[in-house]
Amino acid sequence: MSAMTPAHQMFLQAFMARGLLNSKEVKDLFRKSLELNDVQVPESEEERKRQLVKFIRTISDHVSPFHLDIRKGVSEDDGTNFYCLVNNVENHITKMASDYSSSELDFFKKLVEQIVENDGAIGSTAALNIVTQDKKLTKNDAQDLLLRLENDRWIMQKEGKVSLSIRSILELDQYIQDVYPDSVKKCNVCKQICLKGQMCEDCGVKIHIHCAIRFFHRQENPRCPDQDCGAQWTHPVPSPSKSHIATSEARQAASQSSERPERQTRKRRLDA
Repeated sequence: MSAMTPAHQMFLQAFMARGLLNSKEVKDLFRKSLELNDVQVPESEEERKRQLVKFIRTISDHVSPFHLDIRKGVSEDDGTNFYCLVNNVENHITKMASDYSSSELDFFKKLVEQIVENDGAIGSTAALNIVTQDKKLTKNDAQDLLLRLENDRWIMQKEGKVSLSIRSILELDQYIQDVYPDSVKKCNVCKQICLKGQMCEDCGVKIHIHCAIRFFHRQENPRCPDQDCGAQWTHPVPSPSKSHIATSEARQAASQSSERPERQTRKRRLDA
């Protein structure tokens, strides 16, 4: 195991203070941690990526005895990469007890249930109406709570819809799979939980929109990615931007180049 340096410690302290960072924020924090500790930043982008993977793996190795891990996930909405510091032991909504009351946690638990069982999103009115089920909170309380959950990055509110954020999906993934096994599918392309996405009308395989863009963008006649199905893909696939394709292909290449046999048994270990 590589030793932790002052640069690693600075990076970890900043990461712990924020909990969730997108890929750009991680890269910026990596550069700043090196510069402030008089460590030379690699000149080439390829070398910076390689060093960043090694850098974060070193931190993950040192925090794993404390049941912590740095996990990588992708936003279901726009395909943005995120990194989250996750507690491997407390994979339940009760981990939020220090920040929310028992009534607020009961509301959030019911909110998660509604979102999971309705293809990843519900209307804001439906979310507020959850309070009528037990009357522990008023609708004004619920509205304030939704704003707090959004500010704490547990949920997203957009265009009148409420959905789970990438933080919830990464931190509560096992809870969601254990409690709602009949409602949750994994994306056939990236193998992560897929709440919002497209589903094959023949076999029920589900994939994220951003994965569909990456998987189908060179296919004139899209077909189900499941090898045992291959049915015509009837859903419209959004046209990819050049930046989206480049990011997706770079992500896939980096993931393949960074795989290590000894890491394969560790759950959801960081890729590139």
